[in-house]
Amino acid sequence: MPFFSSRWRFVLIAAAIHIILAITIFLIGHFQLFPGTFDQNGVGLTFAIDSTTYQRVASDLAEVLQRDGLTAWLNAKAPLHSRLYSLAFATFGRFLGHNVLAAEPLNLFYYLAILIGIYVIGREVFDAQTGFIAAAIVALWPTFLGHSTQLMRDPLSIACLLWLMLILVLVLGREFWWATGVAIGIAGAVLATLFWVARGNMWNVVLVAIAITLVMLVSRMIREKRFIAGNALVMLLVIVAALLVPPRLESASLPGVKPPLTPLAIPTASQPAAREGVWATAIKQISTRRAGFRFYHSRASDIDPEVQLSSTGAIVRFIPRAIVIGFFAPFPYMWIEEGNFGRATRIVSGLETLGMYFVYLAVALCVWRERRSQKMWLLFLTASIGMLALGLVLVNAGALFRLRYALWILMILLGSRGLYGFTERFASRIR
Repeated sequence: MPFFSSRWRFVLIAAAIHIILAITIFLIGHFQLFPGTFDQNGVGLTFAIDSTTYQRVASDLAEVLQRDGLTAWLNAKAPLHSRLYSLAFATFGRFLGHNVLAAEPLNLFYYLAILIGIYVIGREVFDAQTGFIAAAIVALWPTFLGHSTQLMRDPLSIACLLWLMLILVLVLGREFWWATGVAIGIAGAVLATLFWVARGNMWNVVLVAIAITLVMLVSRMIREKRFIAGNALVMLLVIVAALLVPPRLESASLPGVKPPLTPLAIPTASQPAAREGVWATAIKQISTRRAGFRFYHSRASDIDPEVQLSSTGAIVRFIPRAIVIGFFAPFPYMWIEEGNFGRATRIVSGLETLGMYFVYLAVALCVWRERRSQKMWLLFLTASIGMLALGLVLVNAGALFRLRYALWILMILLGSRGLYGFTERFASRIR
């Protein structure tokens, strides 16, 4: 099939681009062509600063595995993504070294999983062309492409979230037999669990997506006046995982770093229910996370650091500002200022933010045109509420920029539909 083959050609081209970029970054670091940007392992010192820590943890884990065996490796405390990178180091690092080249097989898998997930979601919600446009945009998004070559947890968590979103989209758009529902529900539970372990500090995005899907599925069954057992089974398995896993399985973090918690979970003996209730616990977490950015290494990108949200009233009053921050930061005045890591990173992030401003316009077209689609509203509300939440808790624009990737991808999907629909109508008129 020519159409199918063209999509796989795109995957091969994207893979080639990623591999060439990883090799280039490694060579730049190895020969110290830009010593302030990459170390000798090709790890970013400015745009992916956390990667240096995770590379060291993964390298230590690989040595533990090779020296002391599997039991010692399993008992060592480490983030999930570092543990996976240590397997790559223990395998490919034997002849490549513990660098971005040894991590490339895993990073390439994440990168392609993200692009394929984007395409499939776009095809399921809208059409194949929309999915292809969105995947192509994300494939060449400069900072995302650069980050995807590093030893970060973002690629793993984004891939898990996108494929979980695909399952939720399928729940709204298709009808499953019970056996299929069991299989898809287990897959959704596994993806939710992996996301929690990899990036528990964005767990509320998953809870929001699940809640929206549940409400929409119930409304669909009421509208159709029938119970869709297979789809309900999928939701049951995903919800059970979302409530049972967090208090029983720690969201892996670095030694000495307090792991994230969620106020909405079924308590255990070791993690009993909070005395102050779910809402009070959520407010406390918002306040604590904002306050934690006082100790962040890059303060030049701070936005409203003096604001502390310690009450319901303070949060409600800050929501309009949080929406502006979540959607539009870094702001234009920040694009050309000198930051902690120089002006170049500010300019690149500014250009990408400007690009997203135009994407939002296309999103508006999509929302209006597809306003009767539950699947479209699932993507839009999940992304919008997620960016609002980030605007509430994140003080630093640099941290916001990276954490927002998954939500921007959902917006790019919607924007691609808006753009494609506009060009279709324009072309039909001139014909």
